[in-house]
Amino acid sequence: MVLKPHRYGTRHLVAGDEYEVPLREAVALVVSKKAKFAVEAARPPDPPSQVPPPVRSLPEPAVGGDLEGLRARARAIGVEVDGRWGTARLRDEITKATAG
Repeated sequence: MVLKPHRYGTRHLVAGDEYEVPLREAVALVVSKKAKFAVEAARPPDPPSQVPPPVRSLPEPAVGGDLEGLRARARAIGVEVDGRWGTARLRDEITKATAG
């Protein structure tokens, strides 16, 4: 925590500002009476961790996973199929169409 106004790096700090510095530099600032160690409780709590959504399994491809079988299945559920799409993209589009 800053006690006296000073510049640290490119920032101009004024009394009351809190910032983090490596321990060696913090000790030098405290000894020169430009800063003091902040109380640990003054730091805001960490945000709660985000739980990732459950992983959905891909639908079983038609006819053993061949490209034409996937294209036929995609057309059957109403997906406009682009001829450049591979099996991964087709499976992804089928998953999107059946999930929504």
